[in-house]
Amino acid sequence: MAAGEEDSFKQGKVDDHNLHLPAFEMEVGQDENAPQNKKIGSIQLAVIIFFAVSGGPFGIEEAVLSGGVFAALLAFALFPFVWSLPESLVTAELGSAYPEASGTVAWVEEAFPNKPYLAWLQGCLTWTSGATDNAIYPVLFWEYMRQLFLETEDQENSDLHPTWWRFLFLSGTSCALAYINYRGLDVVGDMSITICVLSMIPFIVFIAIGFFQIQPSRWLPSGSSSSLKSIKWAPFLNNLFWNLNSFDSASCFAAEVQNPGRSFPRAMFISVILVSFAYELPLLVATGCTNANREDWVDGYLTTIVMEVAGRWCGAWVVFAAGLSNLAMFQSEMSSDAYQLMGMAERGFLPKILAQKSKYGTPLYAILLGLFVIVVLNLSQNLMQLIEMLNFNYALSLLLEYSAFLRLRWSKPDLERPYRIPFSNWGCIFLLLPAILCTILIISLASWSTYVFCLGTIVICMVWWQFKVKRENYTTVNSKEGDESESTSNVI
Repeated sequence: MAAGEEDSFKQGKVDDHNLHLPAFEMEVGQDENAPQNKKIGSIQLAVIIFFAVSGGPFGIEEAVLSGGVFAALLAFALFPFVWSLPESLVTAELGSAYPEASGTVAWVEEAFPNKPYLAWLQGCLTWTSGATDNAIYPVLFWEYMRQLFLETEDQENSDLHPTWWRFLFLSGTSCALAYINYRGLDVVGDMSITICVLSMIPFIVFIAIGFFQIQPSRWLPSGSSSSLKSIKWAPFLNNLFWNLNSFDSASCFAAEVQNPGRSFPRAMFISVILVSFAYELPLLVATGCTNANREDWVDGYLTTIVMEVAGRWCGAWVVFAAGLSNLAMFQSEMSSDAYQLMGMAERGFLPKILAQKSKYGTPLYAILLGLFVIVVLNLSQNLMQLIEMLNFNYALSLLLEYSAFLRLRWSKPDLERPYRIPFSNWGCIFLLLPAILCTILIISLASWSTYVFCLGTIVICMVWWQFKVKRENYTTVNSKEGDESESTSNVI
């Protein structure tokens, strides 16, 4: 696209990516009643990322059930190097290079400036996946609390938890957590650290007690149930993908981090270590100190093993920790989704109202929009099929991110990168190649219904781009006309 054509298309859009945010930041700073935004540090960011990706060894049972003990142990030891490490390194480099709330949307737009619809598609895929996925966490919290406080026969009695009571509980929980998001990312970070400590203590106790009961022979493959032919690859790989990805969500917090060039790589390193050990160590002990069959590893079976090894009190603590962990995962996801919407509005992809900040510096209307979607989805009794389909959307968005990263390495070699992956361009290709191939494999194993759903999502997004975004918002992004009159109304 020629320079003149690009100028006429963007109609005043600021070319330097570093100038996307200051307009809003200065407006907030000029309001004497608005406090300065509190930046988060490496530890807070690392723990927020930990809950965006993992939250603890909850949900790993499917990997053992579908792949067997040896395959699950090997996968959780190796796949962090396939998926987690490359994604975290890419996020550290581009997150520090583009410290703005739109996150991966900015990466794609800057990498493909003559194809802005790709950035719009990236935003649609990541937000719909994240916002809908977030609706499952209050549901899981509800289920864990019922498991903790009700007897088995009471849990099965639907009269004790009618639909309206369930809906009120889920909606009330969602609203309370949304208020914490409204108060600031630093509050979310402090809450996440507290929950991380509380939720990891029972597993530390379990590992300490179970370590002396381990028999390494139980880890080794034996019998036909441990052969490669017995692995159910679709659920096995999907479980790994679900448990080891979403480091890129941290990109939406880049503008809220102290010294992104230093804090981002440090937080990524800490979070990758936390995620890896949070899965591998409990799984090593659980499989090494019991004679459980592969078929026993249904959802929640890890809690059963903890009760057998460390006592019922520790098992009850694990259930409680799982509930708390879901709250922290909700907080992390909601923050990421809200800041992404704010960043997309600042880049002109969405109405400017979504870029307006509260007196705490948080994207108020973006939080409310996410909350509305979650409350509506709370009416559903079964979200798992929808979540599986939206996971497919995330895989596509991940491929777009990697494409943008490689394109920027070649097209903008002189771009200021406070942190740069210490590999050449071709070295980065080899770093990302296993992740790209495994992600494509995940996509290829999807069901036809998932393909139809994803195609429908893409069609709707592109139709919306053609008739709304392209004509109304994107062509007037960062226009100076009218901005001055709004300079005192962006703090709510």
